[in-house]
Amino acid sequence: MTSLLIFLCFSIVSLSTQSFSVYRLMPKSLTDFQAIQKLYKNATDHDLNFWKTGKDKHGFWDVMVERKNENFLMDYLQNNGNISHIRTIDDVEKLISKHENNQTLSKMFPRLWDDSSSGHYDFHTYGSYQRMTDWMKQLVVKYPKMVQYISIGKTTEGRNIDGVEIGGDSRTKKIFWIDGGIHAREWAAPHTALFFIHQLTSRANEPGIKKLLEEITFVVVPCLNPDGYEFTRSSTNPHVRLWRKNRSKMQCRKDIWGRNRCCRGVDLNRNFDFHFRESGTSDDPCSEIYQGPAPFSEPEAKAVRDALLSQRYRGRTDAYITLHTYSQIWIHPYGHKKDAYPGDIKDLYEVGKKAAQALKRVYGTKYVVGSGADTLYPASGGSEDWAKHEAKVKFVYLLELRPDEKNWDGFILDEKELIPTARETWEGVRVVAEAVLDRIVAAKATTPKEAPKARGFRFGDGTEGSCFDVRHACKRWVQEREELCRTVPIFMRENCAYSCNFC
Repeated sequence: MTSLLIFLCFSIVSLSTQSFSVYRLMPKSLTDFQAIQKLYKNATDHDLNFWKTGKDKHGFWDVMVERKNENFLMDYLQNNGNISHIRTIDDVEKLISKHENNQTLSKMFPRLWDDSSSGHYDFHTYGSYQRMTDWMKQLVVKYPKMVQYISIGKTTEGRNIDGVEIGGDSRTKKIFWIDGGIHAREWAAPHTALFFIHQLTSRANEPGIKKLLEEITFVVVPCLNPDGYEFTRSSTNPHVRLWRKNRSKMQCRKDIWGRNRCCRGVDLNRNFDFHFRESGTSDDPCSEIYQGPAPFSEPEAKAVRDALLSQRYRGRTDAYITLHTYSQIWIHPYGHKKDAYPGDIKDLYEVGKKAAQALKRVYGTKYVVGSGADTLYPASGGSEDWAKHEAKVKFVYLLELRPDEKNWDGFILDEKELIPTARETWEGVRVVAEAVLDRIVAAKATTPKEAPKARGFRFGDGTEGSCFDVRHACKRWVQEREELCRTVPIFMRENCAYSCNFC
């Protein structure tokens, strides 16, 4: 009976005639910015879905709205100074169908179609979670000495959170952790993680990859939120397809009109115990950035924590990359507030820049490098910040994949861009892997002559707060008057340590 009810619910959603549009809001003043910010904070009360937020009055905001609520949005913009806006997507569901249901390539090249009974995976299309796990299991059969199947935990709905270890079973090698799909709607992230697995296994005998695998075990968990991912695949209705959170149990609250509103799901990337609930989060269970009732309240977040702190991985993990979409940003910690960085920020930034440059050389795709708070907006409770501060991982990055933030169809990446996205990102990830390798070489160096093989990276202690600007204006001060770091050193050291390079 339960299965029948679920089927009927999904069928009703699929047959719905609801129509959704996306608008780009463009503030021209601080007043405009504050009005949009207020709208964003109350988005759930008006069934608005913000795809992108602006970090200041010069940024723009993308918001999806159901047609029945368009009048409210237009009136709000008109009544708050006639805020500039344009409609970028007329019908979101049509765009989803156009970009994400392309079977042409599979018909033209049937040998590339994913058949779980073979060792092939169709990287030209988005695949189900079952297809992902079936393919990974086939790799274990094909490469038994190199690939090991792992399960790090279970989801709210009881699915296994599965992945692979690539590189053999040695307990002395360094670990490079890669995950994707923590946000359900970001489909390109799991696909890209799977492509990394393909690169490591199919090219294992090439000198460059072979050298990495001799020293590093890659742990790849392509989809951390399979419940949410499979839910988004159940319908092209934007309410379903663009679901962000996990599928935790329903919670209720009163809205501004006194109505009882019940919603489910937690934003898993706000659920980690790092400055929990401080910034960029919400106490509203209906919000897309609801952090949950407590740190690690969600089994998916617990699974990551328990794996990284397990006897198997603790103290061995030198790199952690988590894949998201979209904006084309190579993000390093910390993201909970602006101008806050770990003590080894120079290492992280330097390797991040080299990775972005390597990525760009493939197709010319440009990435911004910086912290999440500096490049997007402050948000606490993220997995990447927790991995850096609590799990003590050296190289930690959150990657916001294609398209760039100016693109108006953000989360609905056309299938034709899947392989180029994965291929270019892999080149950036290889740079991080080579930095781990350099670190291993440096640790093994016994004489000064051997040490230069490590390419001269400086490795800091990674402690929180050992290098950050107290004042947000520090960067501007130093740009306008570079001599301040010399003329008022005591004040600048206390307030602008990062900008003055006192770290």
